[in-house]
Amino acid sequence: MFDDLVWWARQIMTAKRLPSESMRAFVAGRRLCRLLTAAVILFAIPAAAEAETFDAVYRATLAGIPIGKARLTGDVGAGAYTMRLKGEASIPGFSNRFDASSSGTSRDARLMPSNYRLLTEGQSARIIAVNFMGDRAVRISIDPQPDTADQQGRLPIDLPHLVDVLDPLSAMMSQILRVTQSDSPCDGITRVFSGNTRFDLTLVSSDSLLDEIVCRATYRPIAGHKPSATSTGKSPMIVIAYPKAVSDGRLRLPIRLEFPLPLGTVVIRRIS
Repeated sequence: MFDDLVWWARQIMTAKRLPSESMRAFVAGRRLCRLLTAAVILFAIPAAAEAETFDAVYRATLAGIPIGKARLTGDVGAGAYTMRLKGEASIPGFSNRFDASSSGTSRDARLMPSNYRLLTEGQSARIIAVNFMGDRAVRISIDPQPDTADQQGRLPIDLPHLVDVLDPLSAMMSQILRVTQSDSPCDGITRVFSGNTRFDLTLVSSDSLLDEIVCRATYRPIAGHKPSATSTGKSPMIVIAYPKAVSDGRLRLPIRLEFPLPLGTVVIRRIS
């Protein structure tokens, strides 16, 4: 449920003088941040026919140990939406704060983002801003720019990668609209551009529990990543559960998300 902390994780992984005994924690942290980037898109709220305002708090744990907390706020109505995700994440060896926001318009079931912004603070500070026009990203600002060592070996982001994409929070809203229309919102591929990476999220239906609708998702990097960082094994399956009963007015918020890491299982739950 945390927005992409990719720039921060990259800074950690490209540091030249980190103590060797800390490197395993940094490697685990980088993978955690990459998966949390994907996870945020899956934490979706169905939009109502009339304008709705939402405000939810989520907590993340790793092997039962708290590692982060975030607040999701915004509103969605006929023809427009806004979202903001603000929080912090940390594991032994590093920590970071983030503040992401997005806004745009909708035409029928199709979303057209206008602006996306991600601010990270802590061990690494960076601002990523993306402006959209129609179905594509037209302006990208990254401050400060990544250094040469960080960029080396990454697959380039080309113009075709900027077409027919959504930013991470708009991708979340896309899932919102899908959930609105059906009690089985777990099928489809979402094309995401975060300003520095391009990836796909594929959702499939899973066996539902008595009081939950359960989805499974996989993350597939497309561009902006280092192939060596993603080719060591199959991406873990991310599990997300929605309540079958609508308990927040006309909104159905996810109640649980989890995925495995070598250090343990990350579990994200709504707490208020």
